[in-house]
Amino acid sequence: MDLKEYIQIIKYGRGLFLAIIVFAVVFGFSYAYINSKFFETSLNLNITRIGSQQTPDFKYDDFYRLQADEKFAETVVEWLKSPRVVYDIYTEAGVSNKELSIKRLSKALRPEKLSSQIIEVNFAASDEKTAQKIAKAIIKIVSENTENLNKDQKENTWFQIIAKDPVIMKKTYEKESVLAFSLLAGIFLGFWAVMIRHYLK
Repeated sequence: MDLKEYIQIIKYGRGLFLAIIVFAVVFGFSYAYINSKFFETSLNLNITRIGSQQTPDFKYDDFYRLQADEKFAETVVEWLKSPRVVYDIYTEAGVSNKELSIKRLSKALRPEKLSSQIIEVNFAASDEKTAQKIAKAIIKIVSENTENLNKDQKENTWFQIIAKDPVIMKKTYEKESVLAFSLLAGIFLGFWAVMIRHYLK
């Protein structure tokens, strides 16, 4: 088919085409409105050592220690992806988690290793107070897990977690961006809906 035929098909199905575009725009703004009620939170966890190992050997600028820090940072990231740990965090924060599935628990927190010693944890909360509680619970649970690993260590060189206050900001969306994305999605879906209906006829 050439361009004229496509245009004729769209004209014939313009009712369906416009309806889908309107639906996409309404859905886009509804989604943005609902999500704008949440608060985005960013928490940095810094991995450090309780002490340092005394050794007469050359330390290669603490190369092996940095390697160990990096491996432990990866362990902390995996903790924060574990439903068991996230469940403990939400329980400690006093946030209801009974309705959350295992899959949703594993995605509730978004941890990312920024360097060998810094982990950024992002998550959303219904209000600022809840965000503060979850952030404090993250620090406490991760610190407790670290201390539990430290119990069997004979030397005072194990890891500890240090964190500053989290950054909490209300989630916002630019109206122009929402409108542009919704229109493009609506046009794309509307076009294919009209084409499929035409094909079935």
